[in-house]
Amino acid sequence: MRADNDADFAARLLQLGNGQLPSVDGIPDTINILPQLVCDVVDLTDFVYPQQMSLANVDEFARRIILCPRNEECHQINSTVLRRVTGAVRTYYAIDTVMIDDADEAANYQTEFLNALHPNGLPPHELTLKVGSIAMLLRNIDPKRQLCNGTRLVVTELRRHNFKARRLSGADDAQGDIILPAVSMTSGEEDDLPFRMKRIQFPVRLSFAMTINKSQGQTFDRVGLLLPSPAFSHGQLYVAFSRVRDTQSVKVGMYCDGNGRFVTKNIVYAEVL
Repeated sequence: MRADNDADFAARLLQLGNGQLPSVDGIPDTINILPQLVCDVVDLTDFVYPQQMSLANVDEFARRIILCPRNEECHQINSTVLRRVTGAVRTYYAIDTVMIDDADEAANYQTEFLNALHPNGLPPHELTLKVGSIAMLLRNIDPKRQLCNGTRLVVTELRRHNFKARRLSGADDAQGDIILPAVSMTSGEEDDLPFRMKRIQFPVRLSFAMTINKSQGQTFDRVGLLLPSPAFSHGQLYVAFSRVRDTQSVKVGMYCDGNGRFVTKNIVYAEVL
């Protein structure tokens, strides 16, 4: 539906999503990425984002994103792109504690160790923001105002104990403004930690890049797909490519396989379809 003005792109998307593209050398769940869609990994950021970014030209890059299979790549991209933003900067530090009844056991986990952890769904301990930077909510703050988990915001003012932002999809007026305080958040059981951790921090993280799974349902004007490692779950590659409306709006940052081909995994479970 997004790509109805680019028939060839739409047709290939359907083949990609249904697992009907030819496999490479007979290896299941592998496909060739078209060479015209590929760019060098180091050039991917330049394709998506301008060199100079600020609140003044936020409309130029607000509807753009770099997608990655895993959170580790997202953290690296976010730090890199943040350097291009020229607005005022402030770093906020979280308060981390262990949720254990036994005080003696809690003493085994030093504060420095807790600060270095990056549990899924929690913001970083050291959160650096700039005026004009893009951030994503990690909690449902106010569903009536569409301030939910996954909502992207642009930072408009940094304060000592809170900061001011507005929804990218909202009107540029007072109704679109939000003041975010720090809140208490706890890690989940899926983080494979032997304890639950409480982190008091602003419920956001930078969102110049996000995981493919997190991008589901969203539409962007330009997408860079970073594939240092292949997609690992059903339909991930289809979700990434289908965020844009035409072929010219997406590039893939990856390396060739030594034979001049750009091969990656496309995992599709036919029984699901």
